[in-house]
Amino acid sequence: MIAVLAGLVAGTTVSQAEEPSCETGLRFTANGTGAAMGLRMMSVEVTNCGSEPLELNGYPQVKVLDAQHEQLDVAILEGSGGIAAIEGFDDAPQPITVAPGESAKSAFLWRNTHASVDPPLVGKHVDIAAAAGDTWQPLVPTSQQGSILIDLGSTGRIGVQAWHRE
Repeated sequence: MIAVLAGLVAGTTVSQAEEPSCETGLRFTANGTGAAMGLRMMSVEVTNCGSEPLELNGYPQVKVLDAQHEQLDVAILEGSGGIAAIEGFDDAPQPITVAPGESAKSAFLWRNTHASVDPPLVGKHVDIAAAAGDTWQPLVPTSQQGSILIDLGSTGRIGVQAWHRE
């Protein structure tokens, strides 16, 4: 199922004018959205572009924002939250050290279903921090098609995978 999701790209785009910043010593990028039967999965990467090792043991902190950069009322779940059963997505956090120049991975998981008369929730931007209390910064997509699209429909939930190495 992961291979199917990873092989389908729909919805995540980037503006080439927006280069990922590294002012904080960390760079966060989104590496495409896989879509299958309403299920969406976006891979996320943090790169340590600083000079000190980065210690991670948990989940990225996530804020889903609309087109005007206003935070949407979205439940951010640790793990899949029952959205779907994806191998490895619900693995418990493990301590990892990310040396300068190295990266760690995470992913977001959601369903685009709509069962309401209310307008669908659509995230166009994401702010992310490596851990609670860390500096928030924009998640920058790396594909060549425009901007982030998190099309939650009426579900209002997004699962977040713990930081890990591949």
